[in-house]
Amino acid sequence: MAVATRISQRLLPEICTQALDRARDFMEQILALSPNFDATQLKLTAAEGYLLSRIDGATSWRLLREMGGVPADVVDACLTRWIDEGVLDIVGGPSCASDDSKTRTRASSEAESADARCESMDAASVPSQPEALPAIDEGLLDDDLDIDLVAQRRILEFECSLGLPYTDLLGVEKGAVPKVVKRAYFKLSKEFHPDRYFRREIGSYAQRLDRIFKKVLEAHEMLSDPELCQIENQVESDIEAQPEPVVDAAAASVPSESVAVEETRSAPRTLTKLERLKQRMPFKIDHAGIAGRRAKADEIFRAACTSQKAGRFHEAESSIRIAISFDPTRTEFKEALGALRLESAGERAAKLLAAPSERMSDSDLREALTLLEDVLIYRPHDPQLNERAARVCLQLRKFEMAEEYAQTLIERCPEVAGHHVLLGQIYRSQENVDAAMREFEIALKYEKDNLDAQRSLAAIRIGHHDAVRGRAS
Repeated sequence: MAVATRISQRLLPEICTQALDRARDFMEQILALSPNFDATQLKLTAAEGYLLSRIDGATSWRLLREMGGVPADVVDACLTRWIDEGVLDIVGGPSCASDDSKTRTRASSEAESADARCESMDAASVPSQPEALPAIDEGLLDDDLDIDLVAQRRILEFECSLGLPYTDLLGVEKGAVPKVVKRAYFKLSKEFHPDRYFRREIGSYAQRLDRIFKKVLEAHEMLSDPELCQIENQVESDIEAQPEPVVDAAAASVPSESVAVEETRSAPRTLTKLERLKQRMPFKIDHAGIAGRRAKADEIFRAACTSQKAGRFHEAESSIRIAISFDPTRTEFKEALGALRLESAGERAAKLLAAPSERMSDSDLREALTLLEDVLIYRPHDPQLNERAARVCLQLRKFEMAEEYAQTLIERCPEVAGHHVLLGQIYRSQENVDAAMREFEIALKYEKDNLDAQRSLAAIRIGHHDAVRGRAS
C-alpha cells in the first residue's frame, strides 16, 4: 500500500501535466465548415449563426470561445454538437499537425481572426469619437409646403443623425430592455412615419421621412431582439476594446510655417479605431474567408426572399436573422428584416379588421388589443387600425388609451365626421360632457346629417334638461 502511494504521488504531477497538455491541445484545434454543409438546413438562433460565421478554417477553438458572441460553455456545446453532426471538420491544430506547424497555425489563426474583425469594422465605418452633425441646409426650408417650418427643420436635423449608432438614434442607453426600446421607437415612428402627412404636399420631405422611418425601424428591430442585439453589441465590443487614440506621427512631423500650422501640430489628427487596430496588427486580411461568409450570407438571404414571396413570413424571418448573424455589417439585410415585418403586419392587420369586436368577450378584446398594439408598431398612423384600437379600448374602459388612438386618427384624417363622433363618445364615457359636445358639433360641421352625432347631442341635452328639472323639483 505504501509503495502504491509513493508511486501515485510520483506520477500525479506527470498525469496532471498530461491532462493540461491535452486540454491546451483541444483548445488549439482549428475548425472549418464541412464541404457538404448547408446552412439553410440548420435551425440556428441568431447568436449561434454569428458563432458559425466566425468559423473560417483558421481560427482556433480557444479564440472562438473569446469572440463568439455567446458564453464559452455554450460555444463548447455548439462546436461539439456541430462536429458530431458533421457540420464542422477539424482541419488544424495539434491533432492534425507537427509541433512546428501547430505554432504557425496558432499564430496565423490569431492574426486572421484579428484581421477579420478589422474587415468587419471597416465595413461598419465606426469612428473613434462621435462626430458633430452637419448643419442643415436652410435653403431646403419651404413655406409653400403643407408642413410647418418647425417640422421641416426637425426632419432635416434628424436626417443628419441617421449614421449614428442605433442606441443614439433612438435615444436609449446601451443594453436598454426591449420595452424601453419599443417605447422610444414608437414615439419616433409616430413623429416621422410618412403616413402622418397623408394627402399633404410635402415635396422632398416624403422621401426624407421614408428614409428616417426605415432607419428607425431598423434600429428597433436590432435592439428589441435580444439575439440580434447581442450580435450588434459584439461587433461594437470588438471596436471599443482597442487602445486609446495615438498621435498620427506623419501629421505631427509637418514643419510649422504659420500660427495655423503650429495649432495643427499641437492638436494632431486623431486616428480612427480601425486605423489604430491596423497599425498594431500588420497582417494580411483573410479576404477569402470573409468572402466565403458573405457568400453564405447572400445564399441564405436569397432563400429568405423566396420564402417571403411565397408568403412564408416566419420562415423568411428566420433566414434573414441567420444571414445577419453571418454578416452583421450588411445594412440591406437589416432593412429587409424591417420590410418583412411591415408586410407581415399588413397581413395580420387584414385578419384583425375582418373580425368584428362588438360581440367579443373581455378576454377576446384583450387579446385583440395586444395584437393591435403589435401591428400598430409598424403602422402607427393606419386609420382603420387606430379606429379599431380606440373602439376596443372603449369597450374595455381603457379611456386614456382610447382617446390617444382617436386623437391619432383625427390627426391623420381631421375632416372625417365619424372620427370626431368616436372621440366624443370616449369623452362622454369619461363624463366630460363639454368636450363630448364639442366633438359632436365638429362632426356635424363636416357632415350635417350624421345621425350618430345628432343622437348623441340630443341625448346629452335631454340628460342635462332632466338634471335641471330634478334639481328644481
